[in-house]
Amino acid sequence: MNAEGPARIIPVRVSASGLAEATGLDLPRILDVLRARDHDAGPDEVLGADLAISVCAELGKRVMVEPRDLALECLYEHETRGELGSDPGGRAGAIVDGVLSDVDELDEMIESVSEHWSVARMPVVDRNVLRIGLHELRSDRTTPTAVIISEAVRLAQTYSTQKSPSFVNGVLATLAKTIRDG
Repeated sequence: MNAEGPARIIPVRVSASGLAEATGLDLPRILDVLRARDHDAGPDEVLGADLAISVCAELGKRVMVEPRDLALECLYEHETRGELGSDPGGRAGAIVDGVLSDVDELDEMIESVSEHWSVARMPVVDRNVLRIGLHELRSDRTTPTAVIISEAVRLAQTYSTQKSPSFVNGVLATLAKTIRDG
């Protein structure tokens, strides 16, 4: 079966039921494909991007992982394991390279507006979401501020704690006033 139509965006890691919700595919069909591949997954089993993409392709649905999600995963691995893993290339790779080349400056800017929180005390995911958002605010003038902040908030909602989205929103909105409006 050929995958047709526009690609749906999925997170880097997604449960089988989350994949069904994101793509409109039936969960039992997704689970059948996984079982046929000797991957006996339940609805809450988390799938990696490569597996999710290939399952969807087999079921005729095009999906792709959002570059910011890939960049976040690479930055997380870099910080927790000390290595980048495979280069995601494309836009995700450009984001990773930009963040890593300016990390000290980005962290200083984040700390300057995050009351009572040093960057070192922030959860790894939160600080990397903020770094990505701030990097984009500084380097990508074609993407509207609201989109950059919205995407950072989405990353925080998807990958971090319940309080993280509002924290990320507040820090990036404050920084955006200086960077974009100033």
